[in-house]
Amino acid sequence: MLNQYEIQAFIAGKLPQVKHDLSLAGTAPTVYQSMQVLTDYTKKMALEHNFKMVEKCMGLVETLYVKGNSLVKNAVENVFIFSFSSIMSRCNIVEWRMVQSYMPTDLYALYVQQVLKSKC
Repeated sequence: MLNQYEIQAFIAGKLPQVKHDLSLAGTAPTVYQSMQVLTDYTKKMALEHNFKMVEKCMGLVETLYVKGNSLVKNAVENVFIFSFSSIMSRCNIVEWRMVQSYMPTDLYALYVQQVLKSKC
């Protein structure tokens, strides 16, 4: 099980492209700061139409959610899933569908739950 202290190194190991951004978050960034870096990178890749990298990021987020402790899962839900709608607002319908298609089923289900809760 991944805990909040392992997330920065885990993300950097899988996505060396964000290592610098993770280090800018501080010497001991919180799990939320690390998740924000991953979220921002995923958005950037979506807007640049780098859907292979979007797919890789989505897979990484899914791994964090499945293997993470409760704090890590909470960060995925409250940072990544919450921010997913902001990707939609910056994409056209075709881009949005592409991004959506790379989102693993479990993460998409969390997104739908969060959207439905916010509409209540």
